Amino acid sequence: MKNVIHTTKILALAIAAIGFLTISCHKDELSTLTGANTVMQQDQVQNPNPTVQSSSANSTSCGDPIVTDLYAGQNIPMGTVTMSNTGTDFVVTIATTGNWVINQTQLYAGDAAAMPTNNAGNPMIGQFPYNDPHSGITTYTYTIPLANLGACFAVAFHADVALLDANGNVVQTETAWGDGERFVNAGSWATYYNYCVQDCCEAQDSVYQIYGGQTIPVGDLIVNNDDDNVYVTYTTSGCWELSETHLYVGDPANIPTNNANTPIPGQFTYQASHSGGTTTYTYTVPLANLPACYAVAAHSSVVCTSASGGTQQETAWSDGTDFPGTNRWGWYSEYCTQSCN
Repeated sequence: MKNVIHTTKILALAIAAIGFLTISCHKDELSTLTGANTVMQQDQVQNPNPTVQSSSANSTSCGDPIVTDLYAGQNIPMGTVTMSNTGTDFVVTIATTGNWVINQTQLYAGDAAAMPTNNAGNPMIGQFPYNDPHSGITTYTYTIPLANLGACFAVAFHADVALLDANGNVVQTETAWGDGERFVNAGSWATYYNYCVQDCCEAQDSVYQIYGGQTIPVGDLIVNNDDDNVYVTYTTSGCWELSETHLYVGDPANIPTNNANTPIPGQFTYQASHSGGTTTYTYTVPLANLPACYAVAAHSSVVCTSASGGTQQETAWSDGTDFPGTNRWGWYSEYCTQSCN
């Protein structure tokens, strides 16, 4: 009887092992693209209000983002793949349209020759370095250090997607690829894109000394711009703090003045009062209505509190060109919008 029981246990273990190997082999086969629709468990995607998830926050990109279509089932447009780079990272953002949601993403970015493929040249998505499960999301972002990539490289993006009805029920499941060049001419419709890193253009700071009481250096005015705005930053030094700031940016002929041609800071476009301890403050001014070069008239009221508790208050201006036609001291700085074009 003991021999029979022992033999039965061995037989059961053998059957279990065969079953495990069969499942494992089947799983590996699914990781190689076959072109068939991926079958997903319905409870993975029953979400009438898909959420937004991201692997990393995006930052200011260099150049113009590259946007390609995201196709499900080879010919159903259901989203976009947006590729860009900062000075340090390559950024890929996937976003769906309509009622499509994402349940799995796979991404390869690197040397095309090193991309995992089978003997037929079809990509093996299960071996892509970025492979993440999701639960009915509509957008996702990958951020990859540029240090790991070349000047130009291949980008292959694959996803398992589902179409939901108004109640959040799955009515269609598909595989999806970001549009691009096909891996093989026949058979698989998988595609990839060749991306080249775009140069970053960063405007240089223009720095103007701020003087209080005409002769006392109390800090700096820093002016910079991007494609949309010019940024004007007051920064004090030493014991000096800001109590008020008044800023005009535009044609010097339109600086508000009185009948004696003395500028009137209280009528400047941008104004702010500051609490004690304020040593820096930035104004953001849209470039849309500005000429290529313009005046930056930066006035401020500053205060210095000594160690003994005494205070000194001064009117301050950023250094530059004298205001014309007046015997009152003060200046405006001249700035030209910087551009990479």
